[in-house]
Amino acid sequence: MRTMFVVDPLDGLDASLDTSIGLMHAAQDLGAEVWATEARHLEVIDGRAVAHARALKLAPSTPEAGCRWTVPDPWYDGGPEEAVRLDDVDAVFMRIEPPVDLDFLAATYVLDHVDPGVTAMVNAPGGLRACSEHLIGLAFPDLVPPTVVTARADTIRDFLATHERLVVKPVDGFSGRGVFLLSQHDPNLASIIEASTRGGARAVVAQPYLAQVEAGNKRIYLLDGVAVGASIRHPVTGDFRIVSPDGSADLTPRDLEIVARLAPTLREHGLRCVGLDVIGDHLIEVNVTSPGALRKADALLGTTYCADLVSHVLAHTQWKAPS
Repeated sequence: MRTMFVVDPLDGLDASLDTSIGLMHAAQDLGAEVWATEARHLEVIDGRAVAHARALKLAPSTPEAGCRWTVPDPWYDGGPEEAVRLDDVDAVFMRIEPPVDLDFLAATYVLDHVDPGVTAMVNAPGGLRACSEHLIGLAFPDLVPPTVVTARADTIRDFLATHERLVVKPVDGFSGRGVFLLSQHDPNLASIIEASTRGGARAVVAQPYLAQVEAGNKRIYLLDGVAVGASIRHPVTGDFRIVSPDGSADLTPRDLEIVARLAPTLREHGLRCVGLDVIGDHLIEVNVTSPGALRKADALLGTTYCADLVSHVLAHTQWKAPS
């Protein structure tokens, strides 16, 4: 078996946390070859997708306290670059971090030339284009908080006038980057709006600040549209943003309702590995481009999310909910 990972430059990945590396370990543990490439090394030749890639041998890693893994330096040994037809591999894992810019989109168009009947795609390139992480929730208005998407300062101010505080974030952001908390009487309000919208040139997503976040932001892990578990994340002192999980979480009836509503859309678009962010009763984000926190959860909670995903992808089977 052969697996291909389309990732950001390897030397820039945090091997102690990155889910892409957790998936690579899972593939290697299953006896599959692990290959890695970057978006700039993808091309179409005679109508078929080709990657200039390197075969990797990953050094062993062990979970440590918290959500990290202990890894050696270097954490991999890479072979020489080779041209690999993607129809000749068993699975392609598209794991490039946002933003979904022209380079990202170009990579998805190249991956359209992989035969999905031969090679499993995680996640499907067409689905990555169709489903924006911060905007797909707008199709389910009863699941998300009141939301405004705009580049206009006056629209943001009008929305803020009806809410005590707002959270604004880039349409194509990730991992809390570029996220701001707006308050009505903040003397820096104009500057924050100007910075976040780049002077009215870039749209942002604005939503009310939800006090329920103090009880945690839940990350629900979906494989093939089925909830397989969840972790909880809390704000740290001095920062309203949330990044790493700090415990396990149970799924509520509302959580299961959210999953059931989204699952058909996710399956339709070939989005097999997805992370839903939920605060209280509200869906906040649908992470599809490079869903993270799986490797963190495996270290923290002793779960096997990475192994579960890879094993089912390589078996060309769909994850089924237990009967």
